[in-house]
Amino acid sequence: KQWYQRRVRAKSNTFGVPGVETDEENIIHNPSGTNKHNLFFLKQIEHARSIRNRIIECFERASSPFCSEEDKKRLLTFLVVGGGPTSIEFASEMYDFLKNDVKKWYPDLAKKHQIIIVEAGDHLLGSFNEALSKYVEKKFTSRNITTLIGESVQRVEGNSVVLKSGKTIPYGACVWSTGNKELDFVKDLGLNLDHGRIVVDSCLRVSGRDSVYAIGDCARIDGMPLAMLAQVANQQGKYLGKSLNSGQDIPFRYFNRGAMAQLGTFDAVVDMPGGQISGLSAFITWRLAYLTLSVSIANKMLIPMYWFKSYWFGRDISKF
Repeated sequence: KQWYQRRVRAKSNTFGVPGVETDEENIIHNPSGTNKHNLFFLKQIEHARSIRNRIIECFERASSPFCSEEDKKRLLTFLVVGGGPTSIEFASEMYDFLKNDVKKWYPDLAKKHQIIIVEAGDHLLGSFNEALSKYVEKKFTSRNITTLIGESVQRVEGNSVVLKSGKTIPYGACVWSTGNKELDFVKDLGLNLDHGRIVVDSCLRVSGRDSVYAIGDCARIDGMPLAMLAQVANQQGKYLGKSLNSGQDIPFRYFNRGAMAQLGTFDAVVDMPGGQISGLSAFITWRLAYLTLSVSIANKMLIPMYWFKSYWFGRDISKF
């Protein structure tokens, strides 16, 4: 029996906020993933490269003697929308990038940049243990990273966002990381959906379809909804492969391996079923897990080399 496979990824969720739209499904699209040149999603490699180039561009423009103080302040304001693990890791890496690398080339602007995180929930890393959330918030306060908790973006206007409180924040670059949603392709399939995801049974079979399966972000197990996480999709993929090869319909069981977030060099938080750790030990755990889950031997050799190069010689800030 032959099986046909179609890979369907999710897209970034804008929650219908006016002024920001996704063009991730368009054949011709901005490398930012959005309808704006300075507002970015963070899902694809091209998004990461575009963010990096934009940050450097902001410093180049701000260093011009013809740049006004008002424009300089806007250009050096970097906004992160969302307080989940992706947002926290990005803000931490950006902090290191600005503090350790960009500072060498723009020393006169070293103390003029600011990072702002906007989170609609009560805490950063809302899915983590509360003690870890408070640890991250305290860490960001010590780094002068502004965290606006309980705030949400109401609309995007040009080079600024308007918050629920009415406050307007002009920015040079904004990274939008507020979770995922289904593609229009999934909605157009005509299948039974729950919260925009395809309903499947405990064996990952699509409701009302014979020999059709769905896993990962686009699927939702009836009666057992799981988060849109890589570890969920990974476990479902392994389960389905074994199930199809063996011909046995044993219900899928998910094992929660916990969650981790890196906070920059030598710092991280780890929330596991057996307990929580933070600081250097969590950082080492995060790095080891990252290496272990790398697919190829080549990557397991190259990644530590890049870490070594970045730590001792700094990151490359040339644009490409």
